[in-house]
This record gives sequence, C-alpha cells and structure tokens, in this order.
Amino acid sequence: MTKTEASMSVLDNFVEEMLQVEVPKRVLLERMLHGLQVEKPPQFKIPAPQYTFESNLHGLRYDYQKKEVTISYKVAPNVYDDVTVAFATFKVLLEGIAVCIRMQKW
Repeated sequence: MTKTEASMSVLDNFVEEMLQVEVPKRVLLERMLHGLQVEKPPQFKIPAPQYTFESNLHGLRYDYQKKEVTISYKVAPNVYDDVTVAFATFKVLLEGIAVCIRMQKW
C-alpha cells in the first residue's frame, strides 16, 4: 500500500469508484439522488438489507430521521472507517460526480 492509498478515506474511494469509466454509474447515481428526496420503501427480506444502496465496493445507509448518509467500504470493512455526511453534502457530492461523468472531466 502506498502512502497515498493509506491516507485515502472511504469517501475518496467512493468518488474514485463512481468515476471509473469502465463501469457506468449514471443510473445508480440517479437512484441515490432520488433516495435523498423520497424515502426508499422498506424491503421485507430476512435478514434485513444492511444498506439502502450498494455499489460494487460501497454500501450506503440513509438515515431519513437524521438526514444523514453513512458510506461504508463493504469489501473489507476494516480498510477504511465509515464516513457519515448530511444529505445536503451527499447531494452536492453526487451531483458533482454526475457532472464530471457527463463532461468527462476528471
């Protein structure tokens, strides 16, 4: 692991994953943005899903009461600490990623 990798956060890693050209993320981004405005209906699965949304590497838990999103690195949970951000902050992040993908500027 390089020094840069060691200092990365789960948030950095999430942004990196979303900007990977090989794996289109537009639909997932749109679903996550919509989830910030409209609470996702509960899923009656046993066991209950751990995450509200999932990418290949990350799990996202939306707390609608606190209006917060917790981002977890689900592949190896001990690699990065979870990060919790406000809905407004996460919305700006997702919209910024979506613009970068549309403009292909990263």
